[in-house]
Amino acid sequence: MKKLLLLLACSPTALLAQTTWEVEAGGSMLPGNPAPYYSPSDLVINVGDAVHWAAVSGSHNVYGMLDAFPDNPEGFTSGQPSSNLNYTHVFTLPGLYGYHCTQQGHAATQHGTITVLGTEAVDERTGAAFSLYPSPAQEQLTVVLARPGACTAEVLGVTGQVVERTVLPASGPGALPVGGLRPGTYFLRITTADGGVAVHPFVKQ
Repeated sequence: MKKLLLLLACSPTALLAQTTWEVEAGGSMLPGNPAPYYSPSDLVINVGDAVHWAAVSGSHNVYGMLDAFPDNPEGFTSGQPSSNLNYTHVFTLPGLYGYHCTQQGHAATQHGTITVLGTEAVDERTGAAFSLYPSPAQEQLTVVLARPGACTAEVLGVTGQVVERTVLPASGPGALPVGGLRPGTYFLRITTADGGVAVHPFVKQ
């Protein structure tokens, strides 16, 4: 655990606390327009960071309340859809958050996730804790779960966008191809079937 925290603290591209992350909301259901969207749709942030959503076209909102997302650590919403969406929320509880737009028909394409890292980036109590090697990696990462079970593995860039997604096997180490990634720092997010989430940084050569 101390080694992981040291990696996060020392990496020049690691996510820093007290940061405001910008998310664009746009698109509409009208012909000739892009489908409703958030960009980026997936973020990895730290406890204490803020996310700011702003509309660039169309009418949108941000809805992450517990009636729609019961597994969210807490609920949050910007209110009713508006063409003047300008909403900021500070995340003080670690965990995985889901949200979408409640404008009619928008949720089919306009939805997102926010992974909030706590002071312990890997929470072993969730059952999602894992180790990975090698780092730096060239062609493949080997992922070893602390507890056996099928899970989803997502590779995220330093801005939080998902660049690779796969399902790892229920037993034995999982292999994740990374040869197509550009060199740099990434994060591997593991999500188990029961909702456990853990994130670990790695370097692609």
